[in-house]
Amino acid sequence: MKTQEQVKISAAQAAQVYAEVPGVLLKLASERDVLTEKLAEAEAELSQYRLNARMSKIATKMADKSIGHGKSVEEHLSTIKEAHASGRSLDAIEEAIEMTAPDGSFGKIAEDANSSNGAGDPLTGYLLGDLTP
Repeated sequence: MKTQEQVKISAAQAAQVYAEVPGVLLKLASERDVLTEKLAEAEAELSQYRLNARMSKIATKMADKSIGHGKSVEEHLSTIKEAHASGRSLDAIEEAIEMTAPDGSFGKIAEDANSSNGAGDPLTGYLLGDLTP
């Protein structure tokens, strides 16, 4: 434990410390400003990366569901970027894709090559009068 005599500093030493404080504070403030700017740039870059990743995911879903009849993922991505740039919501685009059936169709009736009346499937055959099971 230090005694009071050991802790005492001279007036000259205190004056020297006080003289250095403004320079140290200015240096620290400058470093803080530079780091704050770098952080803002990194956050903007990360935000752009996330946006691009989300748009790519949406474009891939569109291609997987064959929306756009043969368009490539890149073509879908370009369309999505244009829509987003014009103010369209990515949430709305994603929801529309989720509600769209594969191949852009609302439904298909299975073909049955063995149908006796050529209707294609048992239900259609029954509705057309083919009552045989």
